[in-house]
Amino acid sequence: NCESRAALRAHAARLDRLRAHAARLDRAMALSSSVPADMKACKSFLQRAEELDRASDPNAKVVAYHCRQYAMELGIALRDRAADAEAATAFLLGLMDALEHEKKALGDVSREDGEQIVFQFASDVFARADAEDRARAATKNTARTFYAASVFFDALKQFGERGEEVEEKTRYAKWKATEILKAIKEG
Repeated sequence: NCESRAALRAHAARLDRLRAHAARLDRAMALSSSVPADMKACKSFLQRAEELDRASDPNAKVVAYHCRQYAMELGIALRDRAADAEAATAFLLGLMDALEHEKKALGDVSREDGEQIVFQFASDVFARADAEDRARAATKNTARTFYAASVFFDALKQFGERGEEVEEKTRYAKWKATEILKAIKEG
């Protein structure tokens, strides 16, 4: 009887830990809405990752993971200068939980494969926006697409030096997004 009570208590404690872990994962998967002010530089990478979470393409999941991974790298660099170190640390711990969960779900994707997938994905998004722009069919969505491409190209920084082609496309995508939005605003 005592053994069964102890087993029930242990089971209840394990359930409580699982519920707490699930709650942390839920918060981590919607991190872009809870980015501390000091971690603002991470936000666009987390937003793109959340958008890709809804995609059915398995490569989108790899890109989402690497966007979060790059946000984590940025966050670690920013944490020491954060005005609210406790909030920054809590945010990074939630992000770490999300990354661990995602890495398990992705399986065996090498660093090199991840880099190639992110590069190809960014290039495809850039090409789609560029084609719309060259067809003189640019809209606010085209600007968003250019901006998203620039974020994906920026996420490649986690793999080391980016080539001149990537640097050029990143600058162009950011500039083009701004120019399109400015043209729309001006009428």
